[in-house]
Amino acid sequence: MSKYWRYPAKVLGCLRGGEITIILCAGIGLTNGGGRQELPIQLVSVDLRMPNSEFDVLFERASGHFVKVLRKEEACP
Repeated sequence: MSKYWRYPAKVLGCLRGGEITIILCAGIGLTNGGGRQELPIQLVSVDLRMPNSEFDVLFERASGHFVKVLRKEEACP
């Protein structure tokens, strides 16, 4: 079993105060902003910052803390 959770994410397109807003698991039934997450902009590659860009986000299972952004084709560490 992996020590990480990997979730699909989509850029909402809102940049403010050095953060980018993403939607986790977009289209999988999350409502009322339940899947909204703010990430520091420097953690997301420049080419993935455009609205509707898609990538995966890694969280540590034990703590639930954010680990890193992965491209769709990038393998999990």
